Amino acid sequence: MKKRTFLTAIASGALALTIGFGQAKAAEQHDTATTTEHTSITMVSSSQAVKISGKYHVTANSLTLRKAPSLSAGKLGYFKKNKTVNASYKKVVSGRTWFKVSAQGKTGWMSAAYLKAGAGVKTTSSSTNQSDIVNTAKNYLGVPYVYGGTTPSGFDCSGFTRYVLGKHGITLPRTSRQQRTAVPYTSNPQPGDLVFFNVGGGAITHVAIYAGNGMIVHAAGSHVQYQTMSTYWKNYIHSYGSIR
Repeated sequence: MKKRTFLTAIASGALALTIGFGQAKAAEQHDTATTTEHTSITMVSSSQAVKISGKYHVTANSLTLRKAPSLSAGKLGYFKKNKTVNASYKKVVSGRTWFKVSAQGKTGWMSAAYLKAGAGVKTTSSSTNQSDIVNTAKNYLGVPYVYGGTTPSGFDCSGFTRYVLGKHGITLPRTSRQQRTAVPYTSNPQPGDLVFFNVGGGAITHVAIYAGNGMIVHAAGSHVQYQTMSTYWKNYIHSYGSIR
C-alpha cells in the first residue's frame, strides 16, 4: 500500500513537472511572438517623415503632386520641368523616397527621384515665342474633330492642345480637367496660353489655345477652328491657364 502511494506520488510529481515545463515553454514562445510583433511595429514606424528645408526643381518633363507619399494616392496637380518647389519633409516608403513640397499654392508629395536641389533656371517665354504656338496650332486648321483623337489625323480638344504644346517642349496631361490642374491660373492670358470652358456648368468640359485679341484655336464641332470668344464661347469661359 505504501509502495503504491509512493509510486502515485512520483507519477503526480512527474505530471506536474511536465505540465509546468509545458506552461513555461508556452510562455516563452508567447514572449518570443510578442517580441517579434513589437519589432515589426518598430520597423514600420521607423519610416517617419524627417523635417528638411530647401528649394528643389523638377527634372522630369512632368511630375505629379500627390496627396500622400504613394503612387496610388490622389493627384493634386502636375508640375513642368524646371519648376521650383519648396521641400519641408522627407519620407521613405517601400524603398521610395518622397519629399513633401509646396508650390503654386498647393502642398503635397513628390517622388524625390525627379527633384534636384536648387531652384530651377527660369525660362521666360517671350510674346513672340508664344505666338509661335498659335502659328503651330493654325497649321492644323480643318483637321477633323475625333473624340479621343490625339494626332493630325483627328483631334479632340485636349488632344489638340497637348499635341501643339508638345511641339514646343511643353508636356501636358491628357484630358482638359487634368490640364486645368497642371497649369497655373492667370487673369491676363497671352497668345499660346490655354482657355478652359465648362459648357453646361460644373466641371471643365473643353480647352482651347488662346490666340490673342479674344480669339482661340481649338478642336470643336467638326474640325479644328480659329474662332472668336465674343459670341457663343464667352458664356462658358471657366478660366485661363498660363504655360509661361
